[in-house]
Amino acid sequence: MKLLIPISYFFGVPKSELWQLDTETNQQCLVAEIPSTKLNVTGKGFTSIAWLNQQLLVGCDFNRVFILDRELGELIQIKQDEQFNDLHHVSVQGEKIYIANTGRDCIDVLDHQLKSVNRLDFLSSMEVSARIKGQYSTEGDYYDNAASNIAFNLRKVPDTWHINHVIEAGEQLNNRVIATSFKKKYLIDAVTQQQLSNELPEQPHDGFVDKKYTWVTTVSGKIYRSLLSLPLCFELVFDLFKHAEFEGWCRGLLISGDALYVGITAINKESSRTSWLTCPAGETRTGIYHINLVTKSIQKFYNFSHPSGSRIFSVIGDQ
Repeated sequence: MKLLIPISYFFGVPKSELWQLDTETNQQCLVAEIPSTKLNVTGKGFTSIAWLNQQLLVGCDFNRVFILDRELGELIQIKQDEQFNDLHHVSVQGEKIYIANTGRDCIDVLDHQLKSVNRLDFLSSMEVSARIKGQYSTEGDYYDNAASNIAFNLRKVPDTWHINHVIEAGEQLNNRVIATSFKKKYLIDAVTQQQLSNELPEQPHDGFVDKKYTWVTTVSGKIYRSLLSLPLCFELVFDLFKHAEFEGWCRGLLISGDALYVGITAINKESSRTSWLTCPAGETRTGIYHINLVTKSIQKFYNFSHPSGSRIFSVIGDQ
């Protein structure tokens, strides 16, 4: 199988790339380099991509949404918005594109021409105003505040919901707009804000719906699934880091037949969010695990580690 993997880098000049992985030949091929912009944010870059049609892909980085011609490997359209902040994921469902606008705590809805259709807000207007003005408390040196004199779409801000991923729910889940909430540790209806699943032990990141189940990864490497009925009741299927040689942030999920592909990202700095880590951060890696769902065993690890701190947020199939 051939996979497409958006990769960005934590260290050095902001850089974003699209790679293809052939799981049969083990070949890793650079497909496209995403042009930089004056709105680059250090340590942040390409996070997600999805098929728009047989020729075009739609993707996002920290504060841009763009359309990429797969054959040419070139961007043909770019959309920026002063309220795009830390975009994590893009999902195409019918005629609409859904963007997980994490730092703004909302989901932006676009059409296939990248025109704004709607904004599914998880915050009140007062909360939005306060966040844009920098009226929030910060801990540590990661977040920026208003005194930093940085525009909102370039600022690293604390959030309330931390929407990571918009799941392609399908008819079996009534075509709901379902998102994973890192902060709340459950899945949520983005329109009604109704809780749609049990609370998970760790923070969820990616979701995927196949013919029988809804699947979810957590950042700690635990993989859960639920039958396709609401409310979703997730049960642990596989604890990746109990069996894997390398650990890392668990981000990126794709299921194809009996194969489950999971992305991990090397950890550069330990924190309260990495309390599950059982090895030094320097021993973590970036790459893709192939897990056999029948035997519940790891088949292969495809290493995408890099001295500049390569980062994986999502993985999709290549057509």
